Amino acid sequence: MLRRRRAPLLLAAAAGAALATTSATSPSADGLGVASTFHGVARSSRAIYTIGFVVVDYKYSLRGLVPGSADYRGKLSEVHLRSAKKLLRLCEANRGFYVKAGQFVSSLRQVPKEYISTLSCLQDQATPCKYQDIKIVIEQNLGRDLHGIFLEFDEHPIAAASIAQVHRGRLNNNQEVAVKVQYPGLERRMKLDIMTMSLLSKYVSLIFPDYRFEKILLEFERTMSMELDFTQEAKNSERTTSCFRKNDVVKVPHVFWELTTKEVLTMEFCTGHKVDDLDFLRKADISPTKFCWIMVFIKNWTQSLDWTTVSCGKH
Repeated sequence: MLRRRRAPLLLAAAAGAALATTSATSPSADGLGVASTFHGVARSSRAIYTIGFVVVDYKYSLRGLVPGSADYRGKLSEVHLRSAKKLLRLCEANRGFYVKAGQFVSSLRQVPKEYISTLSCLQDQATPCKYQDIKIVIEQNLGRDLHGIFLEFDEHPIAAASIAQVHRGRLNNNQEVAVKVQYPGLERRMKLDIMTMSLLSKYVSLIFPDYRFEKILLEFERTMSMELDFTQEAKNSERTTSCFRKNDVVKVPHVFWELTTKEVLTMEFCTGHKVDDLDFLRKADISPTKFCWIMVFIKNWTQSLDWTTVSCGKH
């Protein structure tokens, strides 16, 4: 009975905390103001509603069934799939760290297969941030006017993901570079999203005491904190370069440290194609079979180094 009474209170606390945190950390001076507060509350409210619905679905769909029985297992699989689809829609609607969270969950072996198959389709894409906001981030981080740093800087990003977007530029010495810029206010947003997820995980644990999500959430927060520090990515890139220095097949872009901070990463611009672009491979007279063997070699070789800092997506 106590758990039933505490659960709604915790949901209300999550909503209230979302409003309080967003309001306290969104001064109008940074250009976000009321819009940022509304956006933060909307994201948190959407998450609270979805998780509440999922919990009720599990609680009542499995009621009266004998754990371990065929009926129980069949119904449990149905609820898993239904819940996974609801979480997928939540991640797609809230984007940002929710997409990252969904991808993180889909990579865990201990979660039901219905969640893995459903959430693994999440794409790390986002609507690009306005150029003026990106310009401010660059100038604040590098301490100089953007036009004093770059001879050319394309206002339109060539890629946009959940935490940053990439612009093509040219330095004063004509060196072409790729500039990865973190979205403004991202660290503040992460704190709000993590807080909401933490409160919701405690709520779920009250209803289902056997399930503990705190460790998973702590690992996700640690991973995201590292990912938000672009200097860590730059160090990993240089480490990869040193490991492949005698290999003429692997090319790792050079890092320009004087133009790199926690929120801005500047690297040598390299043209390329996706690994599954078979038409390009054939036109370039590259054997797809040989290329696959090279990819397998690189993957196995890096794994043999016991690395924990280098991770490559299939894209």
